Amino acid sequence: MALVHPPGLTRFRTHDLPGSRRLAGWEEHNARALVGLRVEPRAGRPFDGTEVNLSLPRLHVARVSGSPHAVERDVRQIAEHPADGLVVYFMLAGQSHVRHRGGHELVAPGQALVLDADQPFRREFGEGLTELVLKAPRSLLRGTVKPQVFNFQDDAHARALVVALQGALRGPADWDGLEHTATDLLGTLLGGARTTTGDLAAAHAFIAAHLHEQELCAQRIAAAIGYSDRHLSRLFAKSGQSVPQAILNARLDAARRLLVEPVALAEVAARTGFVSQAHFSRTYRARFGVTPRQDRAALRS
Repeated sequence: MALVHPPGLTRFRTHDLPGSRRLAGWEEHNARALVGLRVEPRAGRPFDGTEVNLSLPRLHVARVSGSPHAVERDVRQIAEHPADGLVVYFMLAGQSHVRHRGGHELVAPGQALVLDADQPFRREFGEGLTELVLKAPRSLLRGTVKPQVFNFQDDAHARALVVALQGALRGPADWDGLEHTATDLLGTLLGGARTTTGDLAAAHAFIAAHLHEQELCAQRIAAAIGYSDRHLSRLFAKSGQSVPQAILNARLDAARRLLVEPVALAEVAARTGFVSQAHFSRTYRARFGVTPRQDRAALRS
């Protein structure tokens, strides 16, 4: 049953269906929302799956969780439900054994798998799975789509794409901006030209991932996205702020989110990369007009 999640998103849960309809319902939903697949539960174990979906004009995004099973996209599924594009699976938990016409792969958490959605493949999940899925039209890319696996934790552009997709699936967002950013990042990951939008998103994702490190600086960010320090400064200047300002603002925004948790202010400061609680309090008040302690009381009221 597809239920409204927040506005613009849908959630589908096999648990809401009669047991005899769960597999068929899961297959029908995926044929509509992503790609048509045939589902095979593990012997003797009922299948249970949950999927949050976001459909944009050019992209389809999902977060999928499921019990142990296998899926197959064969020639019949391709004929009945052509995708005319590619699909990228970002493995968050579990692992998948994948077979395609070019060979086979083992995809572990932290890795992403790129497949042509109109070529046969089979994926097996012996321990179940949680993953993000991105389906994009072939027209957005140049050349053929070859099966490939890449690490999305170490690559700044790949990490930025995952961060963008996860943010969009949490609730209402700038989905037009997401589509633009995700398209640029995906193109870069698959060998296309780099863009200002994609590079800036990669830089911000790197900042967010390393906020706890006091030594975070422009040089490290530039190295992570393959820029010179000067080029990085120009990139941020076009967005209306300097690199140090972007780092500080990201630290303060993260700290403000932490204030609602039962965490000591000294720990909030340490977890967001401030050299001391006193420095944290001064910069926080300069940005928000109140001290962290005052803001915490207001946020909790």
